[in-house]
Amino acid sequence: MGIRKIAELAKVSTATVSRVLNTPELVKEHTRNRVLKIAQELEYNKYNTSYIPPVKKDEIAVIMPDVVNSFFARILEGIVKQAKILDLPMNLYLTHDVCEDELDAINKVIEKQTKGVILIRSRNKENEASQSILKLNKNNIPFVLIDRDISSSDNSGVFLSNANAVYDAVTLLIDDGFKNISIIAGSKESLNSNQRLDGYKEALNKHNIISQESNIYRGDFSMQSGLELTREILKKKVFPDAIFSCANEITVGCLKAISEHGLRVGKDIKLFSFNKLDASYLSNFDISYVEHPVESMGEKSVTILKNKFVGTKGLIREIVNYKIHY
Repeated sequence: MGIRKIAELAKVSTATVSRVLNTPELVKEHTRNRVLKIAQELEYNKYNTSYIPPVKKDEIAVIMPDVVNSFFARILEGIVKQAKILDLPMNLYLTHDVCEDELDAINKVIEKQTKGVILIRSRNKENEASQSILKLNKNNIPFVLIDRDISSSDNSGVFLSNANAVYDAVTLLIDDGFKNISIIAGSKESLNSNQRLDGYKEALNKHNIISQESNIYRGDFSMQSGLELTREILKKKVFPDAIFSCANEITVGCLKAISEHGLRVGKDIKLFSFNKLDASYLSNFDISYVEHPVESMGEKSVTILKNKFVGTKGLIREIVNYKIHY
C-alpha cells in the first residue's frame, strides 16, 4: 500500500502526503492529522507516522512607530535584552504612527496566536488605539503599553513622569533667574504633551509667574516642527531667556534654528530638553536635559508581560524615575 492510496483516501496530492511523512511541520495541522490517520489505518510503516509537534515558545510581539527615533531604539534595546534573558522569541512590527498599520499588526498578532504584546501606540490617536486594545482583550492576549498611555482606560504599562519632570526642570530655570520661558510641546491630542505642559504651567504658577499663551508652541514632536517653531520664537523682538523642548527630535530642530541665527546655546539662550540627546549633541552644545532610564523601560515591559503569562492579575503600572542634568 503506497502513498498514492493514502493521497486518494485523504483527498490530497501525493506531494502533500510526502511532506506529511517527511517534513510534517510544513503541513497544516488538520491536513497532517487526516493523512497520518489514514496512513496508520493502512499500516503504512515505511515512514514514522508518529509526529510530535515542536514545543512552541511564548513568542511576543513588539509594535512601535519606528526605530529611527533614538528614544524608541533605546526602548527596543531594553526589550531585546530582557526577552533574551527570559527566553522569549520576539517579532517586531513598525507602524510609522499610522493607525491602519497598527491595526494590521494587531490582526497579524491575533492570527499567529502570539502570546503577548508590547505596544507603543500611534501618536495622538487615542481613540484608534482603544480599538487595538479592545481587539487584544477580546482575544485574551495580554499586553503592556510603553510611553503612550490611554486616558480613557486603565492599562498595564511603563510610563514617563511627564508632569513632575517638567515641573522640576522649569523650577530649576526659574530659580536660576530665567523668567521668560517658552515651551515647545506636542499637539493638543497628545496625552504626554498635555501632561508636560501641565508641569510647565504648574511651575510658573508656583513662582507667581503668569503663563503666557504667546510662550506656548504646539508641534508634532518632530525635528521639523522644532525647527520651524524655534525660528518663529526667534523672530520676536524680545525672544525668551530659555526654551523648553518636550521631545528629543524637537530639540534637534531647536539647535538648528538657534545656530541659523548665529546664537550660542547656553550663552545667548538656554535650551532644556525633556529627553537626553545623542552624545554628539551633548558634547557640542550646552544643553540641559532630563534623563530617563529608557532602556530600562523596555526591560520592565518584558518583565511585566512575563508576569502576566504566569498568572499575575490586575494592573501592573510603573512610572520610571528621572534625573535632571542642569
